[in-house]
Amino acid sequence: MIAEIDQFMSYLRNEKNSSENTLEAYGKDLRQFYRFLCGDFGAEVRERYEVHAAVHNDDIPVASIASDDIIAFIEYSYDSGLKRSSIERRIASMKSFFNFLFNRGYIERNPGIKIGYPKKESRLPKFLHVNQIEAVLDFDLKSFIDYRDRAILETFYSTGARVSELCSADIADLDFDSRRLKVMGKGAEERIVFLTGGTCGLLRRYLAERKRKFGLVSDPLFVNNRGGRITVRGMHGIVVKRAHAAGLLDRVSPHTLRHSFATELMDRGADIRAVQEMLGHKHLSTTQVYTHTTTERLRKVFETYHPHAGKKKTDR
Repeated sequence: MIAEIDQFMSYLRNEKNSSENTLEAYGKDLRQFYRFLCGDFGAEVRERYEVHAAVHNDDIPVASIASDDIIAFIEYSYDSGLKRSSIERRIASMKSFFNFLFNRGYIERNPGIKIGYPKKESRLPKFLHVNQIEAVLDFDLKSFIDYRDRAILETFYSTGARVSELCSADIADLDFDSRRLKVMGKGAEERIVFLTGGTCGLLRRYLAERKRKFGLVSDPLFVNNRGGRITVRGMHGIVVKRAHAAGLLDRVSPHTLRHSFATELMDRGADIRAVQEMLGHKHLSTTQVYTHTTTERLRKVFETYHPHAGKKKTDR
């Protein structure tokens, strides 16, 4: 991919006579895309956003890049707090790059051809309503896996933690007496998240089942079926599996549970700065998207139940 980016930049400079500003912006966008695909922002980022492009000798074969990888980069850009104008430019950069590769015969299919410019409304975080959360949590506890999965799901919804934070948590970080869990957030910053009484009860039962299965219980808070620390991909699979079993066939991820946690707090009148601290957001603007989410929910309730909301204005 590095060589193809260089050829594309040469094409912009020598054949398209693009401005220096365009060259600088497109070059920066494509280098960021390359680093995202390579996992330079962390292996957990590749797993969290389900990047499938191959990595070979520290490079990315352009033929291995799919439209889902481009969408994942756009998702990552939104989640990183990038401005809408910058994200639109990133989309333009990638579409232009893949058009060039396709037209010059470097790739047989163009993964960027159907990538559009999403509307603002489509970027409101996806969340589950309380009854949907309860449906996801409603399964029989018969095995170690059941107890573990239920404990993971309850902890997600109780804390609003990131999937990477729960994967890296240790048993030593858990404080049952004060119902707290210490997690390591972005930038290696520790923060405290809180556990409901019910979540603590499920964690205790999960740890008891784990001790019965593996003997000594230490180090990772959540483990896989072999007793090793669970991965981001493993946790993602648990959420998808249990959501599908509950009849939620749309894409549901650990991010969805985090969004649901924040949305419910905001809906119930929580102070936005308190929610910011609980989520571990560095900037308040990142948390403010949940204000938009709750406002949208209120609007839908208004339009559904107000007797005049669905009526058109008529002249009198």
